[in-house]
Amino acid sequence: MFDKVAIIGGSGNVGSHIAFLGAMRGLAREFLLFSIDLFRCKGVGLDISQAAAIFDLPVSVKGCESYEDLSGCEVVIITAGFPRTPQMSRNDLLLKNASIMQEIVENIARVAQEALLIIVSNPLDVMCLVAKHYSGFPKNRIIGMAGVLDGARLTYESKTILNDFTKHIESYVLGAHGDDMLPLLRYCVCNGKSLADVLSPKQQEIVVQETKNGGAKIVNYYQQGSAYFAPASAVIKMLELIITPSEEMLVCSVYTEGEYDMEGIFIGLPIKLGKKGVEHIVELPLNEQEREMLKNSAQGIKKQVEILKNNGLLKERI
Repeated sequence: MFDKVAIIGGSGNVGSHIAFLGAMRGLAREFLLFSIDLFRCKGVGLDISQAAAIFDLPVSVKGCESYEDLSGCEVVIITAGFPRTPQMSRNDLLLKNASIMQEIVENIARVAQEALLIIVSNPLDVMCLVAKHYSGFPKNRIIGMAGVLDGARLTYESKTILNDFTKHIESYVLGAHGDDMLPLLRYCVCNGKSLADVLSPKQQEIVVQETKNGGAKIVNYYQQGSAYFAPASAVIKMLELIITPSEEMLVCSVYTEGEYDMEGIFIGLPIKLGKKGVEHIVELPLNEQEREMLKNSAQGIKKQVEILKNNGLLKERI
């Protein structure tokens, strides 16, 4: 159990659901909610605290009035930023959310120097790089939540097309959190078999496409706002593995220094999590086609990095 976990953007749908699920699962003694909407943070905190009291859970959830209240937090989860609308791509969010991320992480670095940062804000991979740039934190303490969510969407779509929700499926989706993600079906496991062997070629094509459209479909249904139950659950999964490390492999956005022939960007790769954050990156043997697809996925991230550099939001050297 953590002592203190902060959620920046705690008044929003993703942030409030992280707090609720985290409290219900007893992951921290105290969840601190901070956002520009102080009153809603206080309301969310009170509401969740009353829910915890029903189950006699030893947890406090409360809204905070300043960054100073977050002093000493072990984990800071950042969900703040503009949400996607039906006509908005992740690229549209780039400049607006980069400025927000800069302001947040500079303050976190000031009051909670030893914290782990879990980034949820979009465009996810580039926001992780902005967080690293302005916080000065080491690479192992900045982790982007993306692959866990994309993998869950792949699992759901696979169960749906098989019409069997009793199957146990472990899914791995590498690459950028966006249209260029790389679902690795041959590494996904369905009841002990490779998912590539379980699904027909046509089913594989449908599952991959539906996985890529998973977030956009929810945006279109909601009309205002985007997914929050599944993203919040993905963060909870990450927190649980940080508290209690295991051999389980998750895909998260992490900083690369030569892994998979990547350098100087954050991108979704399989990792092992532990108490210090990223314990290590797992290098799966990829075939030539998969490596080329991962390389193409990285190109979109690099283009976004160049946009930030051209607008003065990133320096040449990270």
